[in-house]
Amino acid sequence: MPTRRNFLAASASTLIAARLRAQASAIDVATVERARIIAAAPAALAAKPTTLTDLSITIATLTAAFLVTKDEQYAARALTHVDSLSGIKPGEDVLTLIPIAEIAVAFRFLVDSASSAQLSTFAVWLVGIQSFLNTDPEMTLARDRKDHRASAWLLISSAIARYQRDDNTLDACRRRFRKPMLRNQINLQGEFPEELATPNPYRNTLFNFDLLCGVCQLLASPFDLLWDYELADGVGLRSAVATIYPVIADRNKWTSVSDAEHFHELPGRRPGLLFAGRAYKRPEYVELWKSLLPEVPSALAATFPIREPLLWTTRALHGL
Repeated sequence: MPTRRNFLAASASTLIAARLRAQASAIDVATVERARIIAAAPAALAAKPTTLTDLSITIATLTAAFLVTKDEQYAARALTHVDSLSGIKPGEDVLTLIPIAEIAVAFRFLVDSASSAQLSTFAVWLVGIQSFLNTDPEMTLARDRKDHRASAWLLISSAIARYQRDDNTLDACRRRFRKPMLRNQINLQGEFPEELATPNPYRNTLFNFDLLCGVCQLLASPFDLLWDYELADGVGLRSAVATIYPVIADRNKWTSVSDAEHFHELPGRRPGLLFAGRAYKRPEYVELWKSLLPEVPSALAATFPIREPLLWTTRALHGL
């Protein structure tokens, strides 16, 4: 028969276990990533990017190096690349715009190093991109799809709104995440059915996982626990993460059709694992993220939407 002593002992054990989980999941991302970032910094300093993707990777690497070293040369060099962004016009495919999300996230850490003219030019460029997302017919079609294109649209829009402190757009993005995105994209088994129907279901599942976790990382707050939100039947991001975690840990557990290309080069280090591990206080997610290879195969580069998770897990000055 349960006694008060047993009850108190069990309660204490549960509390201790919860605290240990919280401590283990509250990883110092800068410490884990520091060596990799510093090793990548010299190439980023010398880089002359010519595409939006190259610009994004270079800017993110330089900004991350600035964060871990406080060396202004990295911020200054990142800003030289930001200056050229206004000459880049949006394409017809929302997937080509994904790099803008990490540029917007990175620029939060560069505002004190930027000139007034640079701040103004960057703000105008972002306003133009946000308007394009909301008015261009191809962009609105992508927004309303039931696959990773809708997730990409939401990531870009959320990142821009977060930088601009646009509360109306942030609230609209949160509503879109709850409905219709969760219903459209996640089934009762925690799978992404639209991604499973593609020629590369594993790759696209991981891609969409990172996009949606990135969205939550941008939109969730102590006043809006988006990570925990579930529909009436239990569908939510938590169930998707629980389903995806085992097949990242062991690719052989993937029971759907194998990808037509590059299946054995996956999964790679998925930032979604880090974000979800911190949000759900699941240290096993974080440990798996740490154990995966950080190098991104060039053939799969477009399906790794977030390159510098340090930028996404660090609070910028001025509350950005």
